[in-house]
Amino acid sequence: MLPDSRRCTKCAAEKPLSEFSKAPNGKYGRKASCKACDAARHVAQHIPKPRGPRRAPLDETTAKTCRKCGIVKHLADFSLSRKATATRNAVYRSDCKVCCSTRAKQWFADNPERTSANKRKFNLAKNYGLTVADYNALLHTQGGVCAICGKDEPSEHGKTGKQFRLSVDHCHTTGKIRGLLCQKCNRAIGLFGDDPILMRKAISYLLRHRDITR
Repeated sequence: MLPDSRRCTKCAAEKPLSEFSKAPNGKYGRKASCKACDAARHVAQHIPKPRGPRRAPLDETTAKTCRKCGIVKHLADFSLSRKATATRNAVYRSDCKVCCSTRAKQWFADNPERTSANKRKFNLAKNYGLTVADYNALLHTQGGVCAICGKDEPSEHGKTGKQFRLSVDHCHTTGKIRGLLCQKCNRAIGLFGDDPILMRKAISYLLRHRDITR
């Protein structure tokens, strides 16, 4: 049976085994010196590497020829492919910003489905920290319908006719994901400011006036 502690060979202090790094060939499967002594020794033995001379930043008015259009432009008209460091100059792309933008727009036009999928993936990750798989799993747990009204998203885009997906509903205070809602339900709780007290008052108001009209 292993003991609960051992004595460090460096500081001679009795410490728990958890204060010693693992060592398969050491006594009790631990190193003879404690973690604190090992860390102090590493700090004392560390020799900082010499750094090279700091390079001066490149002049952005320097001329560079675009590989795509062949026009001579300033470096400011090219995007960075590697930022400048203490020892290396920045590296600029071979194509100018205009040519890169034109090529990107053409790719978006030629690949609308991939463009839409990439935008959706980016928006889910940026706004909610979700992947497409996370969204689909949440949709499956809700039976593929809105978490409030129990209906599918019926709305369609006026120009393309593409059906909208259920919106991701989250708490604006904590950022926690609450569920997937149709546009009507999502807008409704948003207009009420996510205030349950105000929503209860609205329910009471509707019930009260419904009883009066009957």
